[in-house]
Amino acid sequence: MEPHIESFPARRHEMGRDRLMRIQSLCNCMEEAAGGHADKLGVGVEHLAENGLTWVLAKLRLDIRRRPGAGETVIIETWPVNVERIQFRRDFIIRDHNRDTLATAVTQWVVMGLDSRRVDRFPAHIAALVPDNPPLAQESGDIRIPAVADPKPGPCFPVRLADIDQNQHVNNVRYIDFILENALMAGKADEPRQLELIFRAESRRGDIIACASSPDEHDPKALIHSLTRQSDGQELVRARTVHSG
Repeated sequence: MEPHIESFPARRHEMGRDRLMRIQSLCNCMEEAAGGHADKLGVGVEHLAENGLTWVLAKLRLDIRRRPGAGETVIIETWPVNVERIQFRRDFIIRDHNRDTLATAVTQWVVMGLDSRRVDRFPAHIAALVPDNPPLAQESGDIRIPAVADPKPGPCFPVRLADIDQNQHVNNVRYIDFILENALMAGKADEPRQLELIFRAESRRGDIIACASSPDEHDPKALIHSLTRQSDGQELVRARTVHSG
C-alpha cells in the first residue's frame, strides 16, 4: 500500500506567538489527511456511522524537528501500520516543500459505538487493510505515560460548544490547547519538541476540565500532565511534553 499524501498551506491564522505553525494546526492537518485516506479506503467516518461506529484517537506521539512558517507547504504522508487487539496504528511523516522532514508521528486509533460509547472490536474489513511489512515513521509504537506524582494544580477550562466535534465530545486537538496552556503555567515558555497523549475518557459540553502537572523524574526537560473532569475526578487525558529548556 502506497502512503496517502496530502499538502496543506501553512496559513497566517495558524501561526503562534513565535510566528511558526501551531502544534494544534499540525495535528489538524494530520487528522484531515488520515480522514481523507480512510475515505479513500472505504472506512471513513461516514462509512463507519452506517454501522453505528466511529473512529476515536486513543494515543499520539508527535516528534517535531521544525515547525513551518506562514506561506510554507506542509506535506503529510500517512499509512496504516498494524492492528493490535483493539488499536489501529497509523503513522505519519510531515515534510516541507524540499521533502525535508518536519515531524514524525505515531497514532493509535480505536472504533467506538456511537450509542454504547464503548470501544468495539474492529470489523474484519478494517483489520484487513494493514499492509505486509509497512515502513515505520518511528521505531516504537508503544506509548506509555506515568501518572502525575505530587501534582501542581494548573488552569481549569469550561467545555464550550466550540470544543465539541462530530463525535459529540471534546475534540482531541482541543485537549492539546489545554495541555500547552498548562505547560506555560508550569513555567515552560517554549513550545514542546515532543508531545505524547493518552486519551482515557470522554468529556462533553458543561464539564470543567482541571489541569495538573509534575516534572518527569526521568527527564528534567519534560512535564507529565493530567487533565481531569472536575465534577468527579475522572482522568480524561494523560500527556507528556518535552521542551528545549
